[in-house]
Amino acid sequence: MKFRKEEEWFTFYDVQGNLIERKTEVRFDPLTGETARLIFDPGMPITPSDYSELAEQTGGAKCPFCLENLYKMTPVFPKEISQDGRVTKGEAVAFPNLFPYSKHNAVVIFSGQHYVKLEEFTVEMIKNAFMAAQTYTQNVIAVDSKAQYASINWNYLPPSGGSILHPHIQVILSESATNTQALISEKAKTYEEEHGQEYFTSLYETEKELGERWIGEIGNVAWMHAYAPKSHNDFVAIFTESRSIFDITEQDWLNFATSIKAIFATLSEQGFASFNLLLNVSIDRESKQPVHIRLIPRITIGALNTSDINSFQALHQEPLSLKIPEEVADKARKHFEKIK
Repeated sequence: MKFRKEEEWFTFYDVQGNLIERKTEVRFDPLTGETARLIFDPGMPITPSDYSELAEQTGGAKCPFCLENLYKMTPVFPKEISQDGRVTKGEAVAFPNLFPYSKHNAVVIFSGQHYVKLEEFTVEMIKNAFMAAQTYTQNVIAVDSKAQYASINWNYLPPSGGSILHPHIQVILSESATNTQALISEKAKTYEEEHGQEYFTSLYETEKELGERWIGEIGNVAWMHAYAPKSHNDFVAIFTESRSIFDITEQDWLNFATSIKAIFATLSEQGFASFNLLLNVSIDRESKQPVHIRLIPRITIGALNTSDINSFQALHQEPLSLKIPEEVADKARKHFEKIK
């Protein structure tokens, strides 16, 4: 496995005539070859927003996901998906998305709590929500053989694109792969043909041996930082023994929920509060590719609440990172050790 990078230097002078040098490090993703840029970090403090006041304004009777409205305002699945109309696990409840992104699209709320800060998420909350998502996915697969591509997605808080404050995840099944799913599938197939080993298994073994971006593992859930990050942090989790949605056990979800708390603590330490998460999972019982996750923080910048996505990310498809992956991984390792 190759970890390739190139350095570029921009030199200029301040008004006193002093030479200034700024480095941009261009890293190449070891699977796709896509580039990401590590850019100069001015050290500007990142202050997470507190949504407590907004939560008071939008919760309770004003929120369709809060308990007083949940069973009156949210729609229900067809009987072949769920006899009860919804899928539940503990406090987690899955129901149809009124504004779907795909042929099958469930929303899963974690609990009745309208605003949950990162440190307030419990292991039980997270485990139950993802288990409800898994059950919904399996139910869809049982009745629709054309739904070939599945993912679980989490947009947490408004900077991530989350339109409702009440914490929830989205489960999507489609007849068509997203661009990311198609690219990973294509490149992983090529990697295996060229190297004789499945890519994510190779990544797990290589990163664990190198240790530079390795964070830790609990049971069959391993965490590391991406070499070519898609944002200022970019955490990768690999379910080492799960090749499809059918392989993930309750213990795996428990290990995932426990370990992601260390990732949340790492985000909080740096001032990040919002994030996007993608869990990419095969519905093929014969799949060789492990279930895997990417998690990146989302922020707004400065007094203008400027988006952290500009033309570089949106149109050039070129991620920018102010943080160095190996340094972030070191922070995360320390938090990971506390939960083991």
